[in-house]
Amino acid sequence: MPTERFYNLPAGKKKAICDAAVEEFTRVPFEKASINKIIQAAGISRGSFYTYFEDKRDVLRYIFEDATKNFQNSWVEYAEKNNGDLWKTAEMFLQYSIANAKDNVLQLVKNIADSETMFGATHQLCKENSKNQQELQELMYQAIDTSDFKDQSIETFGKLVSMIFLELAHCMGWYYHHREDEEKIKKIFLEKLEILQYGIRNQTLQS
Repeated sequence: MPTERFYNLPAGKKKAICDAAVEEFTRVPFEKASINKIIQAAGISRGSFYTYFEDKRDVLRYIFEDATKNFQNSWVEYAEKNNGDLWKTAEMFLQYSIANAKDNVLQLVKNIADSETMFGATHQLCKENSKNQQELQELMYQAIDTSDFKDQSIETFGKLVSMIFLELAHCMGWYYHHREDEEKIKKIFLEKLEILQYGIRNQTLQS
């Protein structure tokens, strides 16, 4: 994992290294990614790189860690703005994702999917970070008002959020390929959120 020396760097320096790595992982498949190009773009020496990271996989770990932290902060911020309303928070999250969409993100995801090494490394990172993912779910749960939920357990909340973010990922994939469909994408996302919130069954029918 990244060293303490790396974490002690100024925020701007860490961002420069992260941006350089994302650019390189976007440019070519993971196997062909060049540490030399990363350090040149980041403005650091090769020796410094190896005092921060063990290898390219370590850099990938930090990229995921940083993305998770940004996700966490954004979720809490939007939940607070919407008084813990899950559905409005999810809607705002889609708007945020679209507003901050970058072409290199799609290419990075594509390179991960196309690279057996990178996909395997990503899968392993997810397994290693299972504890962090559990903590993230708990934080997301605490930020949401579940008082009107039929089942207020964190387990059910986790399943619900998984469905929401699966649809969010689908919408973002659609948006990356067809940006002209932005309003249509938002409309369909809201319609699906409504189905999740209220169900499809006529509420006046008796069981």
